[in-house]
Amino acid sequence: MLAVLILAEGLTAFCALGFEIAMARLVAPHAGMSTDTWTAIIAAFLLALALGHNFGGGIAAVSDMRRRLCVAAGAVLAAAFAIAITPFAAPWWDAVILGPAPAVPWRIVAFAAIPCLPAGFLLGVATPLLMTGALAQSRRQAVAGLVYGAGAIGSVCGVLGVLWWGLDVLGTRATLLALAAVALMLAAMIAACALTRSRAALA
Repeated sequence: MLAVLILAEGLTAFCALGFEIAMARLVAPHAGMSTDTWTAIIAAFLLALALGHNFGGGIAAVSDMRRRLCVAAGAVLAAAFAIAITPFAAPWWDAVILGPAPAVPWRIVAFAAIPCLPAGFLLGVATPLLMTGALAQSRRQAVAGLVYGAGAIGSVCGVLGVLWWGLDVLGTRATLLALAAVALMLAAMIAACALTRSRAALA
C-alpha cells in the first residue's frame, strides 16, 4: 500500500499543476494572457491548496487510516468533477463576470481566479491525508521525503505534459477532461486502498 500512496501523491500533484497550466489557456480567449491573469491563477490556486492542506491536515489528525483514505478519495473524486465542468462553465462565467465590463481589472482577476478555487482546495485536501497515510505505513521518516519527491515529480510531469503535449495535441477542453479522467482513476485507486484497509481490519 505504501507504494500506491506515494504514487497517489504524485498523481495528485500531476492533476493540480496540470490544471493550473490548462487554466491559463482556458482563460486567455476570454480575458487575455497578462500578468494580471497569470497572477490571479497562481495566487488563487496556491490559496486554495493552502486551505485544502489545512482542512485535510485537520481530518488526518483525528481519524484512522481508513477514514483518511475515504476522505482523500472523496476529495479527489469531487476535484475530478470540478475540473471536468470548468471548460463548459467558462462561457457562462464570461457572461456573468466579464460581460458587463470586460476591461475592468477586478473582473479579469475574478474571472481567472475563482474557477481555480474548487479543484485547488479539493486536491489540497487529499495531500496531507496521503502523506500521513504513507507515514503510517512505514516507521522510516525518509518516507516523508519520498512522498514530497513524488509530489515534485508529479508537478513537473503535469506542467510539462499539459504544456508541451496536452494543450497542443488535445486542445484545452480535452486536456481538462483528460486531467479529470486521471483524477477519477486516482480516486478509485485511493478508494481501493481504503477497502483493502477495511478488509484487513476485519480479518
